[in-house]
Amino acid sequence: MKAIRNLFTYLIDTIQLGFYYIALILSKGFFFYFYIISFSLEKLLRLKIFTNAKDYFKKRQNDSLSFLAVVLVFFIGIFLYTYLYVDKSDVKYIDDSVLAEPIKEGKVKEERKQIESDKETYTVNEVNLFRKYGKYDINKVDFAELRTVNKDIIAWIMVDGTNVNYPVVKTDDNDYYLNHDIVKNMKASGWVFMDYRNEADLSNQNTIFYGHNLLNKTAFGSLANVFTDKWFEESNHYIVVRTPDTKLVYQVFSCYYIDPEVYYLQNVFYDMKYYKEFLDTIKGRSIYDFGLDVSAEDKIITLSTCTDDNKGRKVIHAKLVK
Repeated sequence: MKAIRNLFTYLIDTIQLGFYYIALILSKGFFFYFYIISFSLEKLLRLKIFTNAKDYFKKRQNDSLSFLAVVLVFFIGIFLYTYLYVDKSDVKYIDDSVLAEPIKEGKVKEERKQIESDKETYTVNEVNLFRKYGKYDINKVDFAELRTVNKDIIAWIMVDGTNVNYPVVKTDDNDYYLNHDIVKNMKASGWVFMDYRNEADLSNQNTIFYGHNLLNKTAFGSLANVFTDKWFEESNHYIVVRTPDTKLVYQVFSCYYIDPEVYYLQNVFYDMKYYKEFLDTIKGRSIYDFGLDVSAEDKIITLSTCTDDNKGRKVIHAKLVK
């Protein structure tokens, strides 16, 4: 037993020592290039600033702490790329292919085999789960498969001209998914979720979805696009929500900024006159005139996220059109 422990200790020490020497070699190599560049510029331009730079990088070549600083910067770069990088190619558009009938779940697995072999459309090893699921085709979603990941998945939502193309979860409160991701790991970025008071089949008069306004434009971060002249003029203003049983197409009729409140978060109305007043109120708040009439017979969805300063709310309303 002691021999095994000693062997294990020896292996750990060897790995640590090996990492240090590799780090030292890489450090020398890393700073060597800066030294050569500074040396060349000094000879070419004869400026003192390059002489000082040359001397600085020459000293750093044998400094292990300098390498550790480089490693730290490298990992910070990886973190920023993974969690803050904004990829404009993630933007999705709702066209005829999206509005078409979805593939039946029994056939989705065959389609998935082909998708998984195409790394441009589906990233198997993607660390950021928003980007991973954002590459899915809404018509090829297999809810049975998704529910092996998380039984709380009840729908899929896609917003034209944004990065929003995600599974939607729902639980028995509006707090859990503020800081848990789709696989229920603690994560400040949370996930996109439906108000716990709503029916999963979107049968309420107002079905509400929440998501964080993330810097890397995942979750509901890219809903900022909706509040631009470009989106208003070029988008078809569609939002598609797919459930295991159906696909619903909504059209935006209002978007606005407002202080935190509960008024727009009402989901059931027993007085049709009051519901019509509610619809008129939220439509009248819109920063754009979408030219879309809403009546007490309409069912709507609401998308809610924080403003960039985290003090207010960005709100989008859309009515069911088919």
